[in-house]
Amino acid sequence: MQLLVIGASGRTGRHFIEAALAHKHRVTALIRKSSDLAPRTGLDNVYGDPRDPQALAVLLAQKDGVVSCLGQTSSKDDHLLRDSSAALIGAAKGREALRYIVVSQGLQFPTRNPMLVFLRWILAKYVADTADMETLLQQSALDWTIVRPPRLLEGGPPSGFRTNLGAMPPGRRSMQRADLAALLLELVETGAHRRQIVAVTAR
Repeated sequence: MQLLVIGASGRTGRHFIEAALAHKHRVTALIRKSSDLAPRTGLDNVYGDPRDPQALAVLLAQKDGVVSCLGQTSSKDDHLLRDSSAALIGAAKGREALRYIVVSQGLQFPTRNPMLVFLRWILAKYVADTADMETLLQQSALDWTIVRPPRLLEGGPPSGFRTNLGAMPPGRRSMQRADLAALLLELVETGAHRRQIVAVTAR
């Protein structure tokens, strides 16, 4: 497959690229700023703004799927997820069958857990931006899947993943980024859970 990865230089994006290359896919990595993500066989790095619909329209040519692992990294990113999704929707006009997988967050699920309520308050701008992004996608004609993970960990051994629709799966409230990347690749390869919100956690 020919894949475009948005937010490719982040921790989840890097894991996804490794998994996609291992499956012999061709990957174009859209990178917002300087990165040590080195080009190699099967991987092309492109620097650009994911909020630019004209740039995205060029990158979408001949692509089979798009995976967005974008996350906010500064105060200037208050509307990054919303604006990048709006740009992608605009860029994909006429190509609504294009597969689009986007990483959201488990905090979008309603909760009475005091710790999660506190986190939603601390991360209010990020939560709002993510909610706006999800609303845009659900109102679009794109072939989207929204993935809501729990707290993401780095460096531990992969343990696999469990998914659920409508609520977080019972059990652990964290997972390895490598396992999230494995789910993203499975979704783009199989076309499962079209126009659905998928909750995921560690197995």
